[in-house]
Amino acid sequence: MDRIPKLVASITGTAAALFYRVDRHGPPLPEGPLIVAANHPNSLVDALLIFRCSERITRPLGRAPLFDRFLLGLLLRALGGIPVHRREDDPEATHRNEQMFRSAVDALHGGGAIQIYPEGRSHSEAHLVEFRTGTARIALQAEEGADWGLGLSIVPVGITYAAKELARTEVAVRFGKAFGCADLNDAYREDPGAAVRSLTERIEDGIRRQTLNFDRHRDRVLVQVAEQLYVRESRWVPWRVRERLGTRFPRLQRFARGLEWIREAHPEEHRRLIEKVERCYAALSDALQAGEGDVPRRFKFLPVARYILVRGTLLALGLPFAMAGSLLWVPVARLPGFVVRRAKAQYEVTATIKLATLLGGTLAAWILWLVLGYLAGGLTVAAVAAVLAPVCGFVAMLWMELAREVSEDTALFLRLQGRPDLRKQFAELRSELTETFRQLEKQWMEER
Repeated sequence: MDRIPKLVASITGTAAALFYRVDRHGPPLPEGPLIVAANHPNSLVDALLIFRCSERITRPLGRAPLFDRFLLGLLLRALGGIPVHRREDDPEATHRNEQMFRSAVDALHGGGAIQIYPEGRSHSEAHLVEFRTGTARIALQAEEGADWGLGLSIVPVGITYAAKELARTEVAVRFGKAFGCADLNDAYREDPGAAVRSLTERIEDGIRRQTLNFDRHRDRVLVQVAEQLYVRESRWVPWRVRERLGTRFPRLQRFARGLEWIREAHPEEHRRLIEKVERCYAALSDALQAGEGDVPRRFKFLPVARYILVRGTLLALGLPFAMAGSLLWVPVARLPGFVVRRAKAQYEVTATIKLATLLGGTLAAWILWLVLGYLAGGLTVAAVAAVLAPVCGFVAMLWMELAREVSEDTALFLRLQGRPDLRKQFAELRSELTETFRQLEKQWMEER
């Protein structure tokens, strides 16, 4: 019976990993009873990413109405999902959550793993929203039912998207260090409510350590730009290198904490900093369409020649496969956008609808090429089509991403030719902003 959840989790997790560029960080999941508690920025896709990045099958807790949908309900049940009856979905059905608690506790008593989202809803806020207590109640009830000898582990997970509505953008999935709750046994006997609140705070703190949190969305832009120019001006990262989001995350988190301190301790400096970044540096970068990389001080001959040789060779070798893959799969690639526009989907479920459409369209197209191959030449041609069609599609996807990157770099190179004034302006702004950040960091450390 374990094979069905593993197969479903493998297929859906792989689909999520193709839809996004997934970067997993953190230790592996522990054995034994386990609760995976994560933030919830992207509806059902969050669960698929946890499937992709986990070594174990984690039974998802999801909104009860999802279990009533035809295909989605089948999927959730195949994964051993447990329905949660939220008051906002049906105020008269919340009493059925007693069964939800029993099912979750029974799964943990059997040594299983569940995944749950303590925020209680998917959202697009720039920070974590108020945590609900259900996760802590399940954990404490499970330990109490085992006379506090269950050995339950709770793993906080942070999921951070670069742009959750866009395919092939980056997502960092960060697994924190596992912790338990058996130490709250005396507190739970004396005051269950206080113990639940204490564990909820512990869970929230764990997830907060694995996420980026801002008061406003514009603060995230400031932090991303500040981190990008700082590491390049400091020569930690080459100018046009696109680092993975997971690699940048610790620096982004530190910049975010520093920004929070500046706003509270020096609001006027915070305002001037935002204006300088948004109106000057970011505006110049947008004008040149610098993209994820920054504007180099100069282009040296050898690095440029190496860039052209390596990427030009890759593009040339992959071109035949990319053309074949494009012809085979372009209709499927365009289908999700068409469905989202026709459905007028809410922003929160855009990625979920795109991913589901892409998965269904890919399966249908693959079966079509299989059938056409069989009709054209029998089993041998069908087998070749079954292998080559997805391979060509995958190569086409990678080829287009590389071509887009090369196109962006080439366009920037051409725009900067004969424009020493722009290079000088960028260099001066970078130096000025970097020095400001260094002074603020020094002051921040002294005041801390």
